[in-house]
Amino acid sequence: RRETVRAVKFLGQIGDWQDQTAFVRQIAADATTDTDHLLAAELSKSINRPDLGVMVGRSALANGLSDYSAVGFPMVAVPAGYEDNWTIIHAISRQESQFDRAAVSHAGARGLMQLMPATAREQSGKIGLAYNQAALTTDPNMSIMLGSSYFQRVYANYGSYPLAVAAYNAGGGNVNKWLRANGDPRTGAVDMVDWVEAIPYQETRNYVQRVLENAVVYDLLNPARAKSRGAARLSWYLGKNRPG
Repeated sequence: RRETVRAVKFLGQIGDWQDQTAFVRQIAADATTDTDHLLAAELSKSINRPDLGVMVGRSALANGLSDYSAVGFPMVAVPAGYEDNWTIIHAISRQESQFDRAAVSHAGARGLMQLMPATAREQSGKIGLAYNQAALTTDPNMSIMLGSSYFQRVYANYGSYPLAVAAYNAGGGNVNKWLRANGDPRTGAVDMVDWVEAIPYQETRNYVQRVLENAVVYDLLNPARAKSRGAARLSWYLGKNRPG
């Protein structure tokens, strides 16, 4: 394992993120003991690979280990002006890419916050940022800036976290179609939980559920930044005043 760690550090030094990723995943996959996870968690910080931290956190949970929540829910710098959505930005990033700056999905979404190139280009124009597609998978700060500003725009359109998160994943056109077909939970026409369960795309349905769960954990780990309040934090994100 020492050879693997040396390889990871060397690849980081020469900027070979893609090859480093293969070794990082192997380290997480090989971790079984508490010591393994502790060393991998420390490595994730020393090489600035928060995605390894997420993998370590999930592996620790699968191996019945505790006390890895902090490394499994890493934090990044959120641009000025978007701090109000600090929790959701982190929740989305964890679900989208595990904080892997070089992630590219099967659909072509790129970077830490997994933006499609066309969306990233459009959002760059809206906020006056020079567009550089290559930077989507090399500059996490650009990805966070574009993703944060895009989510803010989507949330302003819906005023609901579940709807905005669904739109971030599947597009506003699909969300609007589902609102027409299944009712609008913002008006009380349908319960929000039932509306989410009725999302016809399994990927999006699961995505909304996981992102909101991530948000609750981030709030619990970072009470000073917490968006939700009270004991029923998930209900708060669902727009409910009480659990259920």
